[in-house]
Amino acid sequence: MRIETTRFGEIEVSEEEIIIFHQGLYGFKDEKQFMLIEDQETDFFWLQAVHNPDLAFVVTEPWAFCQTYEFDLKESVKRELKINGQEDVLVINIVVVPDNPKEMTMNLKAPLVINKRERIGRQIILEDTSYPVKFKLFSDRDNRKVAGNKKVAGNG
Repeated sequence: MRIETTRFGEIEVSEEEIIIFHQGLYGFKDEKQFMLIEDQETDFFWLQAVHNPDLAFVVTEPWAFCQTYEFDLKESVKRELKINGQEDVLVINIVVVPDNPKEMTMNLKAPLVINKRERIGRQIILEDTSYPVKFKLFSDRDNRKVAGNKKVAGNG
């Protein structure tokens, strides 16, 4: 099937690539079908709505930026998503990209949990209050390093 997107134009997608979120996403309950579009050059993906060309989220797997991130899935979520083992699971988090990319944040409080085999997912809200909605992807030290690399590359 072909889907129209604002960012990527028309895309050919097979039914097997579509991920169903039966409950939608928070703030977007009516959008149930999405597809992941990989960015070959970064740790980021796009989660593109199948039926809304304008709706796409930047997402990433959390461990590239927060190695200590962990949580337990409730048994009810495992049943709903038909998860039999860890190999079935893909966890991604929505990223907010402001005008200054060094200020990017990731929502650790409400991850998207996807059964890769069954292509079904759910956004959950973690009960652990230590995970923020706005986790900075780059610390000040990382930002200095990125800025320094750009400066060196620009001079070379």
